[in-house]
Amino acid sequence: MIERVVPKEFAEDGIDKSYDEIFSLICQKMDIRIQERRFVYVIDVHYLMDTSKGIPYENLTPGYDKILHSGLAGLKYPDSEVTNEYCKSHNHVLEQLSMLADRIIEKLEGCGFDTAKQRDWMKRLKDCPAEHFEEAIQRMLFVNQMLWQTDHRLTGLGAWDTYLFPFYEKDLAEGYLDREGVREILRDLYRTLHDYYEYKSNILMGDTGQIFVLGKSDLEGNYLCNDLTYLFIEAMKDVQLSDPKCLLRVNKNTPRDLIELALESIATGLGAPLLANDDVIIPELIEFGIEPTDACEYTTSACWEPLIGGKSSSINNMNLLNYLKALENLLRRERLEQIHSFEELTDKYLVYLQRNLTEIKRILNMRRFQYNPLLSVFLDDCQKNKKDVSWGGARYHDVGITSVAMGNLINALLNIKELVFERRRYTLYEVKQMTLLDFQGWEEVREELRAKPSRWGADDAEVVGLVNRITECVSKELAQYRSYLGGRLKIGLSGPAYLDAGKGFGASFDGRKSGEPFAVHISNEEQDGFTGVVNFASQMEYGQGRFNGNVVDMMVSPDFIRQNWDKFVDFLMICIKKGFFEMQMNVVSSKTLLEAREHPEDFPNLIVRVWGFSAYFKDLPEDYKNVLIERALKSEGAA
Repeated sequence: MIERVVPKEFAEDGIDKSYDEIFSLICQKMDIRIQERRFVYVIDVHYLMDTSKGIPYENLTPGYDKILHSGLAGLKYPDSEVTNEYCKSHNHVLEQLSMLADRIIEKLEGCGFDTAKQRDWMKRLKDCPAEHFEEAIQRMLFVNQMLWQTDHRLTGLGAWDTYLFPFYEKDLAEGYLDREGVREILRDLYRTLHDYYEYKSNILMGDTGQIFVLGKSDLEGNYLCNDLTYLFIEAMKDVQLSDPKCLLRVNKNTPRDLIELALESIATGLGAPLLANDDVIIPELIEFGIEPTDACEYTTSACWEPLIGGKSSSINNMNLLNYLKALENLLRRERLEQIHSFEELTDKYLVYLQRNLTEIKRILNMRRFQYNPLLSVFLDDCQKNKKDVSWGGARYHDVGITSVAMGNLINALLNIKELVFERRRYTLYEVKQMTLLDFQGWEEVREELRAKPSRWGADDAEVVGLVNRITECVSKELAQYRSYLGGRLKIGLSGPAYLDAGKGFGASFDGRKSGEPFAVHISNEEQDGFTGVVNFASQMEYGQGRFNGNVVDMMVSPDFIRQNWDKFVDFLMICIKKGFFEMQMNVVSSKTLLEAREHPEDFPNLIVRVWGFSAYFKDLPEDYKNVLIERALKSEGAA
């Protein structure tokens, strides 16, 4: 049983008066167990912080670099600048972290093995800048462990290749380290962050939010990477752990050898790195109101949703939009005999969709975030503004929602267009009956619908136009929303709930029965090759707030990549130029998945891609395994 420290009172002005006391207890009482390894990394999973008021901050990437160029003492307000209660909490957090560093030093001194280097790192952490590469990593791990310790779930990692490069360059120039030594250090970093894997996992094993964001672009479109960008991917490929993962930012000028290295890693079955296309994402961030220099530094919240690491309090999964819900409501509530054309049906669908969005906005308007001085220390502008992140201290406060079932909606609508309005085989009332009855008595119709090729994700002008019309409606409906902090609302076409949300939802006119999973992200395993779905994704409109994660999700067999290596690298580079938003791949055969389902003991380390993360296949619930197997079988049949 996990023991949580619970506060007793809160101030009416938004300050959690008990925060300082609780945080002190955490730093004073958490169990510190030192292991004989390169880095000190300690989480006491039985003594967690819970302030119990408001929405906790999770799915965020803090500014780890703030601790690199100053010790803890250097981040404090001078006494003359302590002008409100937040300033006091800010300083208190840093004092308690310094005290915790002393506790760690004391534990290190009592170890039966050499800890001189680690003790020096922890002493310098208190009031000196970092000097060397390993020391810089230790500092960021210290911040990371304390975020997990205080129950910040799904804590992102951000641009460590950027943060660490000056220390890497200096240590190599001075002969303090060599490249292979750095590669081994990064292997140890991956192993360290894999610690507490079960505790860190959220809904599913592997769902930790731990993702490095590598590479970037400048405003002129130049691609910026360094040797650490390569080394992070090489080390990830070496250790073959499901977690942490990485996201590689790319653009049309990304070097071919970096794309090849990324594919080598993906092709091992890791499913990482995920690729994010700067040529598409950066302009949309700027158009949304992000400062251009900040847009060029974007990271992700935890999986794939872009945010400005260290400057944004954006929680990007505040609610879920089910695109099928509006169609279900329309069929149940409208006088269907009065709808005479597909255009009329579409217009009415958009009205019901707006009503669903109104309800989402109403729910979001009631939500408030928890007071959080620890996170505020590691977010830019909180210190300058002398405001906690929950008061709007950070630079950006936008929030996001995810979505599911767009693919099912598109197929259902186009089936209605063909079978009701063009061929007149059924009436809208009969469509309503079929879905309400879960196709009981209409089994032949369901089989006919299931046999039809999926239009979702196809390079088809009608499909692209319909999707863009629907998402434009969403964008306009959300445009005037402002959170209590003044943040705007963004949405994406990728969401992790494609399976769970489907369990509680009725049948749909794409042949899906009640409770079956929704379509996965932007995908289509039923068409020939992979070009069609990329062409489709490249014609999507992502502006006006539609950039909260839009992942092309592909199933690829290992043999296909091996037999077409150069062509597949060419394909990826062409796809970047075409303009997909994001792309991830599962590289595994249906044969392997089927064998692993039947004999999990023979495949203990088989890794698959799930939502925006990788996981061990053996750890997944059966329904997730079945979705992957079905997708792999379809993909191999179409290849």
